[in-house]
Amino acid sequence: MKVLLTGATGYIGRQLALALAERNIQVNALVRDLHSLKVPKHENFFLFKGDICDYASIENAIKECSYVMHTAAYTNLKCRNIDNFYNTNVIGTENLLKAAWKHQVKKVVYTSTLSVYGPSYNQIPITETQPRITSYANDYELTKSMSEEIVRQYSKKGLSSVILNVSKVYGPGLGTYSNGVNRLISMIAKKDFLLVPNRLKSTSNYVFINDVVHAHLLAMESDVNYGRYIIGGENISYKQLFSLIKTLTQSKIKILQVNYAMVKAFFSIASIFQNLLRVAPSITPKVLDSLFVNRISSSLKAQKELNYKITPLHFGLKKTVEYLNLNS
Repeated sequence: MKVLLTGATGYIGRQLALALAERNIQVNALVRDLHSLKVPKHENFFLFKGDICDYASIENAIKECSYVMHTAAYTNLKCRNIDNFYNTNVIGTENLLKAAWKHQVKKVVYTSTLSVYGPSYNQIPITETQPRITSYANDYELTKSMSEEIVRQYSKKGLSSVILNVSKVYGPGLGTYSNGVNRLISMIAKKDFLLVPNRLKSTSNYVFINDVVHAHLLAMESDVNYGRYIIGGENISYKQLFSLIKTLTQSKIKILQVNYAMVKAFFSIASIFQNLLRVAPSITPKVLDSLFVNRISSSLKAQKELNYKITPLHFGLKKTVEYLNLNS
């Protein structure tokens, strides 16, 4: 069996590529740089130079593939150019679906994000039936939502497809922009003090990378012709998360809380100067807001219909700390 995989040099994609290859599945990976050190090595791994924004290169890589795993996305929230998000997340996804439809693949598994639902309301967990109750906070959320709509359109035409809305991922793997939880773990383990906005009651959902990979395999192998599933783990506040990480890393860090409005004002002013100097901002007010909203969610549908299993947060964080070699 052959599977076309996009995003093989990303955090989720690389781990998924190795999992597929270990199952003796041929993985056709569409990559921009054939010599990237992020490309996994395995005898069942075959590289195809290209880009999802280039339809011809997809045509070359998708031949004889039974399934498509689409994990590639533009995720850099610090970018102010919506074209970067739109070209990759919307046009790229449409190109891939067009090729999958033409070559009659059995199923497309599309990796999306929990953030397309927006924040959770009070303490009510986000589920697959929740309508979005706020405007889009950034171009990433907007374009991922747009791409999901294209997936739905192709499913109505008869292309079997599954959308996986993944929450905040952590665990062993590449250090990429989207792997912010691992960076947080490293900071708490290594720093003497940390300044944070005083919104530590903000609660989010955190999912172990192994669970995300397994969910993709379950979606591929399931009898579901079309479905949308939240792939998450446990819901926990920043305050609880920091405390747990401190315990696991035996850190003595002092976490100092700063007024949120002051922090946001600081980054707003900094962004203005960075924009004038044409320097990429370290963090923007929009990024800050996206980090400090409640995203409480439930993966009950995936558990019932895909037999999805959740790794306990304490166990997953312990494995992550060991992988990062932070408690030696």
